[in-house]
Amino acid sequence: MVQKRGRKKLFVAIAAIGALVLIIAVVAIVKSMSQPEPAVSNDTTQKDTPSISDEANNTEKPATTEPEKVTSESAIDAANTSSVTIEPMSITVSYVKGIDGFDYEVLRTGSGTKYVQFSSAKLAGTKCTDDIGEFASIIEKPSADEATTLAKTTTVDGTDYGLSLAESTCTSDAALLQQYQKAFSEAFSLLKKM
Repeated sequence: MVQKRGRKKLFVAIAAIGALVLIIAVVAIVKSMSQPEPAVSNDTTQKDTPSISDEANNTEKPATTEPEKVTSESAIDAANTSSVTIEPMSITVSYVKGIDGFDYEVLRTGSGTKYVQFSSAKLAGTKCTDDIGEFASIIEKPSADEATTLAKTTTVDGTDYGLSLAESTCTSDAALLQQYQKAFSEAFSLLKKM
């Protein structure tokens, strides 16, 4: 009787260890097979802000700068892109895969223009007060004054959109900032209305 109990306990212990090892292996395999997508927050708080430029850094471009007009016909391969839906603006924004996570927030300028601001904590520097690591903004129906800050523009279903790229004055990693901006800039022509 004692031997049967000892064997039964041994089998139960071996089965429990085997199940634990199996669970750990399954979790490790699932983790290694999944590709990480950027952690995109859906913070859609609307705030009053005086302009789309970073006032602390005075990142506005001179009024003589003409934004590049892009069309929906893009040379970029859609298989190399990912996208995020910005519901408050009813748009889908694409970006080239390969950048880490980022956040976005939908805001309004002092004049009421709606825009989405993209940021990454990895880009936040210590040179500017309250820097959040902003790297790009997309403006809906930019005014003539706002258009002076744009790097690219596009028209989708009769609505103008502009891409504004943040200056590198505040960031802690200028090379990483350029990677984020390039990812959004190259896929800007894939912007769609929902």
